[in-house]
Amino acid sequence: MFAAAGLMLATPSCKKGENDPFMSLSSRKARFAGTWDLTGYEASSTNTEPDGDYQTSSATLNGNVITNEYTSYDANSGSSVTTTSTVTLTKAQYMIEKDGTWSSEFITTTVQTDSYTDFWGDDITETTTTVATDLSTGNWSFLGKVKDSYKSKERVVINTLTTDYTSDVTLQVDNTTQGTSNTTNSSNSYVDNYYSGEVASTYEIDQLKGKEMIWKQMEENSGSSSWTSGGTTTSSENDTYVSDATWTFSIVK
Repeated sequence: MFAAAGLMLATPSCKKGENDPFMSLSSRKARFAGTWDLTGYEASSTNTEPDGDYQTSSATLNGNVITNEYTSYDANSGSSVTTTSTVTLTKAQYMIEKDGTWSSEFITTTVQTDSYTDFWGDDITETTTTVATDLSTGNWSFLGKVKDSYKSKERVVINTLTTDYTSDVTLQVDNTTQGTSNTTNSSNSYVDNYYSGEVASTYEIDQLKGKEMIWKQMEENSGSSSWTSGGTTTSSENDTYVSDATWTFSIVK
C-alpha cells in the first residue's frame, strides 16, 4: 500500500527528446546525471565552394576505434587528397552531476598516415602516433522552449571551464624510394582555464533513457563576401557548409 501511494505521489516526467520514453518517474535532471561511457559516434561534414572545390570529412566509432577520413577536392586540377586517421579510445567518459557541474576523462591513441611524393621524387610516408590524456571540467544547463523547434529541456549547453591536456607524439618518416626510416619523439602539455560561456557547445538530447543517452548536433549555413580594390568591387558566391554528429552514451553508474 505504501509503495502504491509513493507511485501516486511521484510526478512523472514526460517525453522531451525524440526517442525518450513516453513517460518516466525520474526527472530529466536525474536521468541526465551519472557516469557515462561514449559507446557510439558518427559525424560528417561537407563544405562546397562556388568554383566546384569541396572538402568532406567523416568519422565513425566501431568498438573502441574512431576512423576519420578527410578529403579535399580541387576542381581546377580535378585532383583530390584524402587523409585518414584512427583514434583508439582507452577511456572516454563523462561524469555529470545533478548540481550542474561535469567532468570528463579521455585517454586516446591517434594514428595518422600521410603519403606523398617529395621535391626529389621520393615516395614518403609519415606516420604520426599521439597518445593523449584530456581531463576537462565545466558546468551544464538545460535550455528552454523554442516555439515550433524545441521543447523545454530538450537541449543542453555544456560549458568547459578547465582543460588539462598531455600528449606524447612519435613521428616515423619512411622513404620507400630510398629504403630509409627516421623516428622522432616529442611531448606536449597545457592547462587552460575559461570563463563560463567562453567555450560552450549546445546539443540536442535525442534520447535519455535509464541506461542510454544520445546527443545530436547539426549545422547548415552559407555565406558570401565582397571586397574593393582599386575602385573595383569583387563578390564571391555563397559557400555552403553542412554537418551533423551523433554521440551515444551508456550509463556506468
